[in-house]
Amino acid sequence: MKKIKNANWPAYKNKMLIVGNKKSQVAVCTLWTKKEMVGQILDLKTVAVIGNLYSPKKGVSFLIRNILANPNIRYLIVCGLDNSKSGQVLIDFSNNGFKGITDEKNNLLYWQVISETENKIDTEIEREAIELFREKVKIIDLRNERNFKEIQEKINFLDQNLPPFSCEPLIFPDEKKDTVESFPSEDSVHTIRGKKIAETWLKILDHILRFGRTDQTSYQNQQKEIIDIVSVITDEDPENLYIPEWLPNDAEHMKEYAPTVLSAFCPQGAAYTYGSRMRSYFGVDQIQEVINRIREEKHTRRAMVNLLDPRVDSYSKNPPCLNHCWFRVQGDKLHLVATLRSNDMFDAWPENALALRLLQNIVFKKIVKSYSEVKLGNLVIHSLSAHIYDDSWKEAKKIVEQHHKAVFPSANLEQDCRGNFIITVENSEIVVEHYSSNETLLATYRNKKAMPIYFEMSRNGAVSVISHALYIGTELQKAELAIKLMLPYKQDIELNINKLKI
Repeated sequence: MKKIKNANWPAYKNKMLIVGNKKSQVAVCTLWTKKEMVGQILDLKTVAVIGNLYSPKKGVSFLIRNILANPNIRYLIVCGLDNSKSGQVLIDFSNNGFKGITDEKNNLLYWQVISETENKIDTEIEREAIELFREKVKIIDLRNERNFKEIQEKINFLDQNLPPFSCEPLIFPDEKKDTVESFPSEDSVHTIRGKKIAETWLKILDHILRFGRTDQTSYQNQQKEIIDIVSVITDEDPENLYIPEWLPNDAEHMKEYAPTVLSAFCPQGAAYTYGSRMRSYFGVDQIQEVINRIREEKHTRRAMVNLLDPRVDSYSKNPPCLNHCWFRVQGDKLHLVATLRSNDMFDAWPENALALRLLQNIVFKKIVKSYSEVKLGNLVIHSLSAHIYDDSWKEAKKIVEQHHKAVFPSANLEQDCRGNFIITVENSEIVVEHYSSNETLLATYRNKKAMPIYFEMSRNGAVSVISHALYIGTELQKAELAIKLMLPYKQDIELNINKLKI
């Protein structure tokens, strides 16, 4: 066990914490309730630190590390909104203990609190130290207390003259994180398309892991980021959402999360929810006004929802990530375009996308009463900062490796919404006919060589899917070779070199 004297404290995420009296024996975890809200009420002379705990898989290790680095702390007060069950994990830690999670070769992967909620503790923190924390630090469950003045009263009655649980701070090596190299790519705006939200998410993870730029964040960690990923979901059924087991949020979680987006409900202690910003915050139900506008004028471009309040959010450290929603009927399809200024694409994107599809369906079911011909269209999400944090790189890579090939077999070409191409050879000339999905002839390309056709199709933006473009390139080159070798050409059939006249 490595011990370091006089270590700076808090040892981890100090910029994300409110530090009070370092001699105090009380730490306060406010879970999803803004720490600043609690910090304005509590007497900072009576507490050592106040901080949030959003994720039971990522945040518990930092909490344990910081308390082990300050053995003077003997109480951990858990309060606030427990949206992700991270608070329940702390209570379960106190009541049930923890265990080691190993792989098939019995290698220790991580420690896990014995809890119904998935969680993780770094293996770099030694078992004896975690047991010492559990034995010596009393975890006090005040999640049901919404009056923070009452929490202060309880703090005042705690005995803060207990001896430290260790003679020195206990510091452990940082968790080993996978390094992920980046391929060169365009600086901004990448488009990812999929039929379902889950399959689109797999593509997004794979894309960011390959092309994301590694950079620092304001949360004292690293991220791989792409500026503006435009994700397009075409066929997610909002009445029967596809939520496979490998998605980070299950159906039960969505039942709890969806109302925070779809309704004006805002739990006590929460600064806001997306739903409250859209449906009540500004004194108007913007979703209902969207419905009213489209009912009045089917093809309006003014059916929009704004979530930002510049009077507050210009100065806030935590403005809403979802900024804007725009509803548009085009070609008898109701599309929703949503803009998020910042998007954790591993943990948050799936639940946001699923909830936005449900929101789109609410509007659709209202306007279809006025326009029976309208169908549910695309969900388009602009994730301006599309990022994966470094503590998710390993898990994201694992999910991609396990599921990407199964969901996207290499033999299957992605459907190109810009049409299909029939390639033939006529009178020693390559002929390419471009057809729409309804079999309308859009254009014809002719040349004895493949390259001029490449260039013309590229100028026309005839192809939108990379795999389709590669396929067409292969067929065009094969057609040119067939002409040179005087062989019969047929699309999707290999050249029969046995017919060469040598």
